[in-house]
Amino acid sequence: NNEKVTDGQQGLKPTGNVQINFSQPMDGGKTPIAVNGKPFDSKKVSWSSDGKTAALDLKLGHSHPYQLSIPQAAVNRKQDPLAADWKFSFTTIIEVPSQGDAARIGSGAPTIIQVENSIDARPQAGMQQADMVYEYISEGSIPRLSVVYWHPLPDLVGPVRSCRLITIRLELMFKGMIYCSGANDYVLGLVWKYPDLVNDYSRGAGNVFFRSSDRYAPHNVMIHGNNTTAFTASKNLAAPTYDIAPKHPDGTFTGDRAPEFSVADHGAVWQYDANSKQYYKLQDGRVFNNVGTGRVHAKTVIVEYVNSYLDKNPANQFHGYYTEAYELTGDGRADIFVDGILIHATWHHPDPNVPAVYLDASGNPIELDNGLTWVHVIGSEKWHGGI
Repeated sequence: NNEKVTDGQQGLKPTGNVQINFSQPMDGGKTPIAVNGKPFDSKKVSWSSDGKTAALDLKLGHSHPYQLSIPQAAVNRKQDPLAADWKFSFTTIIEVPSQGDAARIGSGAPTIIQVENSIDARPQAGMQQADMVYEYISEGSIPRLSVVYWHPLPDLVGPVRSCRLITIRLELMFKGMIYCSGANDYVLGLVWKYPDLVNDYSRGAGNVFFRSSDRYAPHNVMIHGNNTTAFTASKNLAAPTYDIAPKHPDGTFTGDRAPEFSVADHGAVWQYDANSKQYYKLQDGRVFNNVGTGRVHAKTVIVEYVNSYLDKNPANQFHGYYTEAYELTGDGRADIFVDGILIHATWHHPDPNVPAVYLDASGNPIELDNGLTWVHVIGSEKWHGGI
């Protein structure tokens, strides 16, 4: 697209052709080009008639580092070699998985909604329609959900509960609008460092929150999806610095057979249905339902293993328990379940200010299918029991 790229550039859109410009006419037959350390097929390199431009027939992918290199032995048309090896690096923009819905909320920034997942909160509303759901232990043995939408919300979402430390990590990654019922003072102090990115029940801006009469407190704070979409759009959040996956054909994956698997820390079991190519969820021995759509199913389920600890700052204590802190920055093991198979992958997240990337055994980013992506975050420190 005739866009000049600088060495080390980050967040490059993977569109157009890769073209290398030279300051002098090169001998194309004696100028080998490598991509990520591997020789690039010379038949896929088109040289201009003046020898100053090499166009590579190279399809770039999202979330991918690239290095182009030419050895010092390459020569120009006078048969003079290069002064030194030439290397040039750039990284393409990260792409997050989605349902494939092209509609956006305002500039495209998402909503991040804190949803309760105790037995008393089930069945929840709005889970099936989400783009991503993160599940993790909130305190004791009780899991909580952070539900992410890049498209307009369904009519009803909830029950909404309080923010946790991981909410801040997700906010740094996705730069969206947080909706929650509140939090302890310690977490709220951290969350409210981003005052234009939080709407909680106590403030109740935008006619978003209400208490449902068909549920019992404190498990009955719900949100109007349409109002949430409108309120988020009205905040004029900055457009994301990452891409949101458009609708695209399913990928072809290889791995170990996995027709059923469990996530013991969360009391969850996922069962694969070959006809729909979806994993269906059970939790605590019961079918896990979503209001209005029935049994919850995900196209992709990720079990992400991270370092964690109990943040024992005295301000982080409530009724005798502390909330868990999850370290989402770095690298670690990820098990990805899709199409009835298990992919042994790595989560890669060196920069907390952008989304994570999932890599296959060869270090290549995995392009996830459209549909609901459910991420179980499993901490290294376990602190289970009643609260």
